[in-house]
Amino acid sequence: MYLVRRVFSLDLRSIALFRILLALLLLTDLLLRSVDMSTFYTDAGVLPRLQWLELTHGWHWSIHAASGELWWQALLFLMAGIAATALLFGYRSKLAALASFILLTSLMNRNGLLLQGGDNLLVVMSFWALFLPLGARWSFDSALQPVLADNPNALPSTANREQPYFSVATIAIVFQVLYLYVFTAMMKTGDAWVTRFDAAYYAVSLQHFATPVGDWIRQFPGLLKLATVYVLSVEFVAPFLVLCPFMWPWVRVSGLLLLASLHAAFLLMLHIGLFPLIDFMALSLLIPGAVWIRVRSSERQLALQRRLQSIVMYFDEDCGFCLKMCLILRAFLLPQRVQIIPAQNHPDIHAVMERENSWVIRDAEGKLYTHWHAMAFLFSQRWPFKPLGWLMSHPPLIGMGNGIYRWVASNRGLMGSLTSQVLPYRVLRVRPSLAGSVLAGVCFYVVTAFNVYELPGYRGQMPQHVNHLARALRLDQRWDMFAPFPLTNSSYLLIPGTLRSGEQVDLYTLTSSKPAWQAPERFYPLYDSYRWRKYLGRVDGHSNNAVRLALGSYLCRQWNEQPRARETQLATLEIFVVKLQTNTQGAPKVESRRRIWRHWCYAEFADP
Repeated sequence: MYLVRRVFSLDLRSIALFRILLALLLLTDLLLRSVDMSTFYTDAGVLPRLQWLELTHGWHWSIHAASGELWWQALLFLMAGIAATALLFGYRSKLAALASFILLTSLMNRNGLLLQGGDNLLVVMSFWALFLPLGARWSFDSALQPVLADNPNALPSTANREQPYFSVATIAIVFQVLYLYVFTAMMKTGDAWVTRFDAAYYAVSLQHFATPVGDWIRQFPGLLKLATVYVLSVEFVAPFLVLCPFMWPWVRVSGLLLLASLHAAFLLMLHIGLFPLIDFMALSLLIPGAVWIRVRSSERQLALQRRLQSIVMYFDEDCGFCLKMCLILRAFLLPQRVQIIPAQNHPDIHAVMERENSWVIRDAEGKLYTHWHAMAFLFSQRWPFKPLGWLMSHPPLIGMGNGIYRWVASNRGLMGSLTSQVLPYRVLRVRPSLAGSVLAGVCFYVVTAFNVYELPGYRGQMPQHVNHLARALRLDQRWDMFAPFPLTNSSYLLIPGTLRSGEQVDLYTLTSSKPAWQAPERFYPLYDSYRWRKYLGRVDGHSNNAVRLALGSYLCRQWNEQPRARETQLATLEIFVVKLQTNTQGAPKVESRRRIWRHWCYAEFADP
């Protein structure tokens, strides 16, 4: 049992780091999606709800599909942003994580044509986050524990940094992170992976994926064969290193570094959106506590800790709001052992507080700071807040900050009443509950079964209860990236249109069907974003014509809803896919062109 707890326990600091990275990725994802909010998520876009109902799985629910209006999507995006921001700062972490998971699941289900493996991992990790004590470190939740209201220098039960967290959920989470690698390796059965070892060459030859680095490294086919072997070997071996209980924790660290090296390479060589960053976020959860201890035990860090622990924060004991702000700032910026003391206990400090109408911070050398200068000093103590602290100590922020501070100091009663409602003291529960453990166990079974039944030899045999529950909770996952073999062709779309007058126009302005137009060496500039690239790839590859029908209708609306003379209205359009076949002999790529859809904007132009 000891070895099991060693392998499957998670350090509270790693959980806190995971929470912060998860929240930042949720915010980044929302920001990137918001650029095309109307196009991808409203009835005026490329997938109106009528076609969505035809394409989506029956167990993929979506609050975003409750309305096709832009205002509804904007409201839900705003709510998701608020939830992710609360998660970032550890404010009511459980509720923030639940809201983030529900809204992310709903958003993904609204348009599955945009999704890639990174999206699946993001929503899966958002689900498993619900079972973790996300607010145990570096959070509002940890700062505002009831025991600290009476004695701000008490050490709560969660203050033991070396205390690991173990539960049924942590077992499931460790396996979930590793399933990505194990099952994708098991699916890579094509000759390019196991016989010819040219899968990496094909991957960096994809002109709509390759970065300049990927394009450059293609001139070393021998090295790319080694890279193919390396990728497959790491995906098989590294998970076992992560699970190894012996030579702890450095065998695990070596496994994590091997896995991280894959994502670093993917980030350099392939345009795959946020996927590598989401993988880094998932791996951060498995960082063992010994790594944090080793980082803190260096001479430089020990000296820093001693200096920081010598800082003293003085507050007005008659101001409950002031105490809460000190507790919150300490939770994020300073060690837990920094003293927070009522200024009234020290006549010399109390005199400064009365004279300046300000809290007082004393540093390790005994220097005193008040007003906004004290705030800037605290922020300058810790990376990654040092740049912010530097900015806060320079004009015009210093003037603005002092103005804000004076207003707050003059309205302590109002701020106290407000924070009593918004920032109450709450008990922080870290121990796993029985109900949570049972649910985690059931979901672990569902995730494991779903992954197994997605393997080639078991496709079509999945039990309905596994399928339905996995899809309802968005735990359905298939890690088939570049499996069973990578794509062997680069592609882009041409969408020429014909006006009533007979004039030809290009409806997809990043490409052109004109004979003189030449595609660039790398196709990534032909897409507005990796979401557009994924979507247009699905326009080509999806088996249901509703995808192409919805795009054609969207293009007709986009053109004809503008004020135009009748002769300049769009009458028909065609969608062509251009593919360039990769070869390993260095010969010029063979181009093929195929029409995948013809669309008419008015019934009079319909095919007879």
